[in-house]
Amino acid sequence: MMPYKPESVLIQKVWGGYRLRSFNKNFSGKIGESVEYNGEKDGIPLMVKLIDARDNLSIQVHPNNKSAMELGDGTSGKDELWVVLDCDEESEIFCGFSKYYEKEDIRDAAIDGSIISMLNRIKVKKGDCVFIPSGTVHALGKGVLVYELQQASTLTYRLYDWNRTEKGERRELNIDKAVHSIDNNIKLQKIINVYDILNMECRLTCLGEYEHFGAIFVALENEESIMQRCDETKIITVILGEGLLCYKDRKKLIRKGDTIVIPKDSNGIVSIISSDALKYIESRYININFEV
Repeated sequence: MMPYKPESVLIQKVWGGYRLRSFNKNFSGKIGESVEYNGEKDGIPLMVKLIDARDNLSIQVHPNNKSAMELGDGTSGKDELWVVLDCDEESEIFCGFSKYYEKEDIRDAAIDGSIISMLNRIKVKKGDCVFIPSGTVHALGKGVLVYELQQASTLTYRLYDWNRTEKGERRELNIDKAVHSIDNNIKLQKIINVYDILNMECRLTCLGEYEHFGAIFVALENEESIMQRCDETKIITVILGEGLLCYKDRKKLIRKGDTIVIPKDSNGIVSIISSDALKYIESRYININFEV
């Protein structure tokens, strides 16, 4: 099977914006998400998205596999990995609690809105990479645009939504399910910045190897290339520049905003050649039985 470009699915959100046009997406209205890849039909339980948060997202949590099953909401939880592609000067994310809180206190704070004061508020910059394990209370802050790699699940439980309305009504909260899903023992994950590492003349940066997925950041100068075996399915998303993807006797132009799936082929080799300072993120599925 040849490498192919899946069709992006653009989703309007009350907190969305217009910056995904700079990733060669054509649309009207406020778009919050571009679903670049949903691998469930391929038997690969991963999703890749581009997310434009022009306003704060809801304070939320995703369950792990166990909590999802306990709540009768399927069998898959939702770990996430963010790479900040753009942000305002004062942009921040909300990620985890600043100290340990009992779940009953978290429930009360979600109801009265004071949960904001319980959370870590972390200023971010372009290139920051953040892993969000399931069970972590979190939210993108306004002005942040990210690449997101996640388990292929839509389970999101809202704790607080800034008293926001949509079509004249308050958006639904899921406080009981959210509190059940919180792991309030999770420690704040280390944040790396891919551009800080690139300044050390590294062309490939490991963004992490986790239970369900792994990812690398690749930066190539003009005319530089990379060649690799197709020993597993890979999903690449171009975040800057353009280049050529070469597979067997075919060449395909890839540019900013493109997501390309490179299917597994034990005899296949793919090469990627930069023609304009090409930068992309390559992700792959890791079997759920992976052990650290």
